[in-house]
Amino acid sequence: MGPKPSNMKSHRRVLVITRHFWPATNDDSLRLVHWTQSLCRQSTDVTVATPRWHASWPRRIICDGVRVERIDGPPTHKLRLISYTRHLSQWLAERVGEFDLIYFDSHTADTGAILTQLNQAAGAPVVVRYVEHDNLTQPNSKSLETCRRANLVLTNSPTAQQQLVAAGVARCGIVRGSQVSGAGYQRTAETRRAARQILADVNHDLFARSQDRVLVCPGELSRAWGVPELIRELSPLIEEHRGLRVWILGDSCERPEIYEMLRYDGLHRLVAMPGVFTDLQEVFQAADLCVFPTPGIGLGWLLPTCIASSLPVLVAASAEAQRLLADQADQLTYRADQPRELRGRVAQWLRNPLQLPQCIAAVRKYSTITSSPSLNCDDLLQMLQTNGTRHAQ
Repeated sequence: MGPKPSNMKSHRRVLVITRHFWPATNDDSLRLVHWTQSLCRQSTDVTVATPRWHASWPRRIICDGVRVERIDGPPTHKLRLISYTRHLSQWLAERVGEFDLIYFDSHTADTGAILTQLNQAAGAPVVVRYVEHDNLTQPNSKSLETCRRANLVLTNSPTAQQQLVAAGVARCGIVRGSQVSGAGYQRTAETRRAARQILADVNHDLFARSQDRVLVCPGELSRAWGVPELIRELSPLIEEHRGLRVWILGDSCERPEIYEMLRYDGLHRLVAMPGVFTDLQEVFQAADLCVFPTPGIGLGWLLPTCIASSLPVLVAASAEAQRLLADQADQLTYRADQPRELRGRVAQWLRNPLQLPQCIAAVRKYSTITSSPSLNCDDLLQMLQTNGTRHAQ
């Protein structure tokens, strides 16, 4: 990045605006938790504004040094979204002068509405995270308008950067880089044994013998995550291989429906749904394989963590998965529109358990060589200063 300007403050104040944060444990919330913690370690004061999803939740908490402000009126449907956007805009208007940088973790319609009301000339510069969107180039795209109003747009995908440039977003206003590159967990025979013992003590459904194979779906317990398709394709293998343990993490209102599906197939005692884990270290240490059943989901923190931990994976194919898995993508991905491919890949892994670890070890070696340092607050502010702050149009 080059030398930092001499007038940089030792402490920066960053506001992160996101739909989900701790205790949610989907890929985006885990990525943000680890990024905000890394910012705190770099002498940055971080505040997170997020919906107050449950009335019993306190409005303010401290989560590992990060201040979390929960805004009333969670956006559970369209009318609630309007109310939440209004409450967040009011909250932000009262505090905008307290921050050196405002970061939006998405480019959704409510982000655009808030930016429309935010007087950036008098407030802190705004950074918006952008992920690939097939319809970005359509006229009057709300996603495009949101990106145009930001001072900087953050993306980690070359394809997304090309989409933004093609849609008219100035190249100097786009930053390509990673927030976090995943957490590397030690996975030796001893840590594996200890992690399985800890998990079994916490929840007997997670009991696994040393010779058992543990397959983990680490994302969400939902249809959007592809859990029904995952269960359907793994069902014959679970019945055939009694040493195969399947853990599906997360929670949602769809849990009863998914449990009924398991019960109907007679798998409810063989597939564990242990709920939410706010720390996945022991899960990743105990696992032998992680499956990502929906294209493009789980690739921000969960997949990089598997790579950094040399944990074998099978991932629904997408452009981002191809980029992350490089020349091993053919071995570690399958076509989600051909779910039988997943069953075949898992069956092959059960027959030959050494191939996938070799593939993921090659990916880890490649990512160690090619990865760049995670972006911090001063990096973003320096880019703003270098390129000149672009104000809202």
